[in-house]
Amino acid sequence: MFDIKDIVKATGGELAAGATSKRFSGISIDSRTINSGAVYVAIVGKKFDGHDFIADSISRGAKAIVYDNPSKVKDLKKGIAYIKVSETTCALGAIARFHRRRFDIPIIAVTGSSGKTTTKEMIAWVLSANFNVHKNKGTQNNLIGVPLTLLEIHSKHDICVIEMGTNRSGEIGQLARIAEPNFGVITNIGPAHLEHLGDLKGVYKEKIELIKHLLAPGIALLNKGDIYLGKLSRIRSKPFFFSCINNDCDFRATEITYKHNSVTFLFNGVHQVEVKHCALHNVTNALSAIACGLFFGMDINVIRDRIGTFDSPDMRLKEIKLKQCVVFDDSYNSNPQSLKHAIDVLCRQTLGSRRILVMGDMLELGKKSEEFHAYFGNYISKKSVDILITMGDFSKAASESARKSGMNAACVFHFQDCAAVLDFLHSCIKEGDVLLVKGSRSMQMEKIVAALMEKY
Repeated sequence: MFDIKDIVKATGGELAAGATSKRFSGISIDSRTINSGAVYVAIVGKKFDGHDFIADSISRGAKAIVYDNPSKVKDLKKGIAYIKVSETTCALGAIARFHRRRFDIPIIAVTGSSGKTTTKEMIAWVLSANFNVHKNKGTQNNLIGVPLTLLEIHSKHDICVIEMGTNRSGEIGQLARIAEPNFGVITNIGPAHLEHLGDLKGVYKEKIELIKHLLAPGIALLNKGDIYLGKLSRIRSKPFFFSCINNDCDFRATEITYKHNSVTFLFNGVHQVEVKHCALHNVTNALSAIACGLFFGMDINVIRDRIGTFDSPDMRLKEIKLKQCVVFDDSYNSNPQSLKHAIDVLCRQTLGSRRILVMGDMLELGKKSEEFHAYFGNYISKKSVDILITMGDFSKAASESARKSGMNAACVFHFQDCAAVLDFLHSCIKEGDVLLVKGSRSMQMEKIVAALMEKY
């Protein structure tokens, strides 16, 4: 519950109209799903303006409006509180921080160039064996999603695990100031969102803001196998490190063994752990989850059992076994780091008749976009990929590079859209094939996966 004073104090806003004694049931930014008695915050996005739905929100039961554009709030309704703020997205974050401070529970924040959603899910899965854990739904990891997640914290929750994403400078620091996390996990620093972050140094500078804003006990958990994070020995207090490459760290994996659909490793030289499907990056994800479990006093055997039953989130290198073929659905997002991991997983498949890579564009790479796509054409030509199918404007450079690097031209194909890719796949898929579908979210490659699931 919130009252007028809470909202005004949290946002630094002004009560422009309405009674000062009102209380509200919650906060919403969606007029279609708002609950009666809630506060409607008129968020302005790239493709919409929440101010245009104020009347609709009131008709559905909103009792207060938080807005920043007075020109769109002229027809004031009786019985409704109107709170003017300088910027509604910032106001949403401020309200979420106010709400977060009501609960004395630890918050674990996870960021990184790739793997953060799977890591967040794995940490939450491990901790939920002993605790009531709250987490982001899917990838609600931005300046809207994180506040909405925080606003759902209740007294029943013991721990909150938050994923934080960014595609431009300043966002991680802002998210950390809103969530006020106590534990910070950084999975890696890689070439993602270079369009706005510039280069790897820019990515590093942005991600490390999470650690700078941790509250007590201020525990940082970093991947020492990452070239940037591995060199970091002092951030306010000594961080903890995990790695499947370096032995001189706090949480380490050795004796890594790949199986058909899993990978096993020895944790800290003592405990045998198994992770589903053979992706090396899931070993490092597991190490961070094990570390969090140990930080909160969990028994290592309980943690190990939870790791062994964890399954990948949808659209994140999710293995889908169909009657005629196997599909690895990694269609949620793509950047050079995650693409390399996914290709390596495809090439470890030994039971299928052919390995088929369906590669869509990697986006937000700025001036280096063509260079990265061309690099992967060469990389793929040296791997055990039987058929390469590229889709989109940038990925054409990958198919051209693959041919130039020696891959059989008869096994390399390029198309502009999902429909053309599907037409080709329907004509060539054989029983026993293993397919990897990988591309950035806006390429909508989940449509390819859905069509394959329906047909095969």
